[in-house]
Amino acid sequence: MKKILALVIVLAMMFALAIPVMAADMITLPTAPKAEIVIDGVLDDGYGEFYNLNSYRDDSMDGATGRYASAWNEKGLYYYVEVYDTTPNHNHDNTYQRDRVEFFIDWNSAKEDSHSGSDNPYWQTCIASAPNDDGFQLEPTGNYQDFTDDSEGEGIIYVVKPLEGSDLSKGYIIEVFLPIALTGGAAKALVEGGSVLVDFQIGDNQYDEGRSSQVFLAGDDDDVDNQWQYPNACRGILPLGAAKAPAVVDEPEPAPDVVDDTPAPAAPAAPAPAAPTGDSAIMLIVLVIALAGAVIVTKRVSKNKA
Repeated sequence: MKKILALVIVLAMMFALAIPVMAADMITLPTAPKAEIVIDGVLDDGYGEFYNLNSYRDDSMDGATGRYASAWNEKGLYYYVEVYDTTPNHNHDNTYQRDRVEFFIDWNSAKEDSHSGSDNPYWQTCIASAPNDDGFQLEPTGNYQDFTDDSEGEGIIYVVKPLEGSDLSKGYIIEVFLPIALTGGAAKALVEGGSVLVDFQIGDNQYDEGRSSQVFLAGDDDDVDNQWQYPNACRGILPLGAAKAPAVVDEPEPAPDVVDDTPAPAAPAAPAPAAPTGDSAIMLIVLVIALAGAVIVTKRVSKNKA
């Protein structure tokens, strides 16, 4: 009995230790906020945080890297990708060896070991840096219902433009909308709090001799570069979150009341009294005349008495 108990304990410990190793294969990506996005090659406020794509399949390689941001709503997934590539080459005979970004989506997170003939909706959507001579730029593979059908606004929508300036000498931007309706109802509804298994590849053709470098979420993974055929090779968990809170605009604080400490001007001095005029002056003149008359009368009386 003790031997059986010890064996059970050992097996339980081995299982417990194996769980972190298994989980370490997966990368939890920045949460994709719920948003309505305009596909125009300009980063919308509704996107989530950027995640760097710089893990090479072979550490000895060097080439294009990038970063991406994502968003979602009930209609599908949105990606905005910046690719830093200074050796543009998008006209190779083999489409997979051109400069391009590949988006892998395991819509139902089924992690199957093959998508060939499977009912599980699994996509590999490839968008080149520019059209080749025959205009070919978008290459979706997987079990799409009809990726060309945009009659009801349900087709793949994408924009590609230079990262800087008017040419591809510094790299390129890809913005794309991947509609869930193209799964023909096979994909589970996208819901807040849910997640989708995804991966990415940035391919770089540097010398027109084929693909020179490849970047994935986990370039050193044992199953790397098998995403095109195995859904269980995807290494990204994309959480679906709530819409971002509206940006808070800080209102300017009112200016403080200004206290004027300047003393008030002194009251003007009272004017000096004006010289007597008007009735007072007339009375004075009359008085002077009266006195003069009295003097004249007195002199006449004195003369008559003499």
